[in-house]
Amino acid sequence: MSDDASDRAAQPAAADEREGGSLADVTQRFAADLRSTLRGVVPGDGGTFDVRPTATPLTHQTVQQDPPKGIPLAVDGVVVLRLRASFDCGWDRTGRFLAVRRSTVSIAAEGTDEPLFRYDYDADSDDKVPAAHLNVHGHRDELVFAMMAAGHRLRGRARTSAVRRGRVPRVSTLHFPLGGHRFRPSFEDVLEMLVREFGLDTRPGWRAAVCAGRTRWRAVQLRAAVRDDPAGAAEALADLGYAIRQPAAGGAPAVPR
Repeated sequence: MSDDASDRAAQPAAADEREGGSLADVTQRFAADLRSTLRGVVPGDGGTFDVRPTATPLTHQTVQQDPPKGIPLAVDGVVVLRLRASFDCGWDRTGRFLAVRRSTVSIAAEGTDEPLFRYDYDADSDDKVPAAHLNVHGHRDELVFAMMAAGHRLRGRARTSAVRRGRVPRVSTLHFPLGGHRFRPSFEDVLEMLVREFGLDTRPGWRAAVCAGRTRWRAVQLRAAVRDDPAGAAEALADLGYAIRQPAAGGAPAVPR
C-alpha cells in the first residue's frame, strides 16, 4: 500500500518511464512486497499477488490476490477464512511515485461470499465517507437500534429515510475511520490482526516478515507525509538539530494531496 494519487490521461510509453522505472515496474515491486509478506506469514502455497493491467495500463495497474476466491487462511490445517485484496495503482500527483488510488482488504468465512469485515481506501472519497475506513458486516442488535434511531443530519438523514421505506439498516454500512490518506493500516497490520485474533497457522519467523513489510510501508507513507507538509517536516528536523536550507523560489516540488 502506498500513498494516494490522482488519475492521469494515457501517455506515450516513453513518458511512462520514471526514475524508478515504468508504472509496470514499480507496481511489480509493490506486488513483490505483498508476496514477500504473505509467504513469510502464511504456510503453504495457497495464494499470491498478481499484477493485472487495466484498460489503460500506462496510467493504472491492479494488484489482486490469486486465487480469485481468496487466499486460504487455516487453523490447524483447516481453512476457516479467505482473504481478498485489491489495489488500484497509479502515479501520485507529482508523477514520480507509485500511489494506491483505491484498495480493499476483506475477510470472509470459508464457503461464504459476504465478508466478516472489510478495510477500504478511496483517495477520491468525498467528505460523506472517510477515505480510509473499516466496514463490519456482522450484526448486533444494539448497533442496529442506534442506527435506526439516528437523527436527521448527514448520513443519519438517508438512513432514517430508508427505515421509513421498510429497510432495516445494516451494520456493514457504518464506516469506521482508520487514519486517513497517510496513516491508514497496512496490509501487514491486517495480517497480524488475523494471526493474533483467529489463531491462524503461520510460518516460523512470521513476526519478522510482518515487521519488515510494515517498515517498508511506513517509510513510504512518511516520505509522502513530508511531501504533504514540507514546512512542518523542516521545522521538526530543525528542532532535532538538522541544518535546513530553503529551496529556491519556485523550486519546491509539487505536493500531492
